[in-house]
Amino acid sequence: MLRTLRLTATLFASALLLLCTLTSQAAIKQCPVTLDQSDEANILDHAQRAHAGDACAQFNMGYQFYTQQRYAESERWYAKAAEQGVTRAAFEIAMLYRDKLLPGDDSERKRWLNQAAEQGLVLAQVELGIDYLDNPGDQDERYQAMHWFEQAADQGDIQSQYLLGELYWSRNSGVEFAASGDERAMHFSSDDSKALYWICKAAQSNHAAAQFSLSEAYSTGTGVAVNRDQQRLWLELAASNGSEEAKERLDDSGLPWYTRLENWGKRQMIDETAQCPDLELEATEQQASY
Repeated sequence: MLRTLRLTATLFASALLLLCTLTSQAAIKQCPVTLDQSDEANILDHAQRAHAGDACAQFNMGYQFYTQQRYAESERWYAKAAEQGVTRAAFEIAMLYRDKLLPGDDSERKRWLNQAAEQGLVLAQVELGIDYLDNPGDQDERYQAMHWFEQAADQGDIQSQYLLGELYWSRNSGVEFAASGDERAMHFSSDDSKALYWICKAAQSNHAAAQFSLSEAYSTGTGVAVNRDQQRLWLELAASNGSEEAKERLDDSGLPWYTRLENWGKRQMIDETAQCPDLELEATEQQASY
């Protein structure tokens, strides 16, 4: 069994404090689109409720003006909804700036994106993580990317689980702990056990790239004992889920018939199913944020 990852007492205390903060932030107000653009009475009703301060009606008016390409009005109503905690509204404003539908530099996009991400919206957290990956050589930017991927991964986002796992691999020269007492660096330093933990979560949800990465780990013994049967099983799953690289690895059509027959025979003797390594990661570690 791989070693259990444990936080120091100081890190544990700070993580609990931050977790309480995040819990209060993450009460996301959901507002579905209920406005019927073919019904004038419905539109008028939404407009009246929006002017009266109804957050979901304000969100719907933002959507209405967006469809009419009246982007400044769309932003105005989305902003009113965002002020009342509708995180998707803040995200939609960020997308207006991203798509150059509103004047202003990229700082406006990031401001609204940060607001939605800090309130717990997975879409915004993923977008921010990808933003920070644009400059992977910068240690602080890498920290930020891992922070936001971790927030989304904790909420079950499969792509974030995979990306976070990949950033933890020691083989990818991840962030290394350098300064005593630097809790963020300690949390996000390269750790194959953490990489496997998150890669496995994504692989179990049929994420092809994660399944291929797990196959590679079993092949090279990265963070886990070499296991050729598990390597093959995860490789086959990755191929079945669309990984072209996995399909190429499995393609033995260029080999002599007797080698192909031997390979087939070996596959028939595998009586296991694809399994993740036996990993433990404390809940406080999973949810800590820096």
